[in-house]
Amino acid sequence: MSYFRAVRIYSALESLLFAALLVVWIGGMSKHTQELLGWAHGIAWIGLCTAVAVGCRRGVFPWPLLAATVSPIGPFGSSTGLELLRRGRVSAETS
Repeated sequence: MSYFRAVRIYSALESLLFAALLVVWIGGMSKHTQELLGWAHGIAWIGLCTAVAVGCRRGVFPWPLLAATVSPIGPFGSSTGLELLRRGRVSAETS
C-alpha cells in the first residue's frame, strides 16, 4: 500500500471519528461519550497532522494539504484535499 493511500484511509477514518464527536456533542448526548470521542479525535488528529507533514517533507503531498489538515475543519479539510489530489492523479494518468 502506498503512503498516499494509507494517509487517505487514515484521514477518512479520522473524519468519521470527528463526525461522530460532532453528532454526540450537538445532540447533547452522554458527556462520557463526548469525552472519549474528544480524546480519541485529538490524538488521532495529531497523528494525521504528523503523517501529512511527513508526506509533505517526502514530496508525496503539497504543503497546502498540511494547511488544510491543521485548519479548524481538520480531518474534513485533509480528506477533501486528498480526494482532490487523487482525482488529479487519476486524470493525469488517463491523459
